[in-house]
Amino acid sequence: MVAGILLATAILSNGDTPVDNARVSQVFSFYLQNAAIQQAVAICGTLGMAFFVLFAVSLADRMRAGAARAAMRPDGADGADGAAGASRAGGWLAYGTTAAAVFAAAGAVSLLAFIWILASDIRFLAPSTAQTLNVLANDFFLPSVAGFFAFGVVAGLASTVSQVPVRWMGPVLILFGIAAAIPPVTFFAVLAIFLWVLTCGIYLVAQGPPDVTEREPDIRLAPSSAGSVGQGRR
Repeated sequence: MVAGILLATAILSNGDTPVDNARVSQVFSFYLQNAAIQQAVAICGTLGMAFFVLFAVSLADRMRAGAARAAMRPDGADGADGAAGASRAGGWLAYGTTAAAVFAAAGAVSLLAFIWILASDIRFLAPSTAQTLNVLANDFFLPSVAGFFAFGVVAGLASTVSQVPVRWMGPVLILFGIAAAIPPVTFFAVLAIFLWVLTCGIYLVAQGPPDVTEREPDIRLAPSSAGSVGQGRR
């Protein structure tokens, strides 16, 4: 929930940054006048990505808890297909959700680092360096796009086949992840993923922590073992 709020705030507060072919004077003028705002954008975005990773870890934990509940139910309670899907969601799909979130966060934080450098050190940068950093701040988005694509597809698939309360939201996240790889709508798809994270976070908080009841171990002796013990005592 915190991740969605911080990331949406960072995106909506970024403003109209200089384009790739902007003159040096425009780059210096923008970052000198908006240094504090751009630094706030970089900080909010970075913290938002950190909470985004924590959200992915929490979601993966819910998936593993759902797989554990499915495993503890009597055979055939959910059907073989449901049990297999829950097992996959609690296994490689859960780990893939966390890995994809880390991938997306690393790409996004790298882009935000260029904005932070421009906002904090613009007075000390050479003109060519400022232009280069401005281009990177605008165009270094492919790593984060790949990460959000992977997160949308993997987390959406995991949510759909798992026992988490938000499984009905899984197909929507898959669509957002695929859309993130389509250049004309990449920005809106990534923003939609953030809104999905916000909505999902609120829903999971309302549902409360996962309830996993551990199966009590059976400590009774097998019939053959009990007979052997009885004969030994005789």
